[in-house]
Amino acid sequence: MSEKDKALKKIFDYNTAEIINDQNKNFYNFWRKSYSHFNIVLLLSSTASGEIGNSYEDICKLYPSKFASRTTISTILHEGIENNFFIMTINKEDHRKHNYKLSSEHKKIVVDWLINHPVLSL
Repeated sequence: MSEKDKALKKIFDYNTAEIINDQNKNFYNFWRKSYSHFNIVLLLSSTASGEIGNSYEDICKLYPSKFASRTTISTILHEGIENNFFIMTINKEDHRKHNYKLSSEHKKIVVDWLINHPVLSL
């Protein structure tokens, strides 16, 4: 396990047991699957409710390629869509582009986790 993965596990294991229940256990498992899963979920949760989300190209530009390849990002997005964690919409201006954001239910989980989670020094 890499140092980043150990740090991510430390962040997740610290004080999260009381907010995890059976309904969102699958989402937490997905969210903590890797460093990139964690960061992409956080990136998609930063989308405001009225916004359309981030396109695949935007996500690839925002997320450093040294952490995840374009294929890895695509795989994470498709896995999130299949599990209904992410919402994908077709861009009205360019029908070739798809926009992604976290579902409202899962965004609430992330926001609650961030609010209830103290800042840790890694």
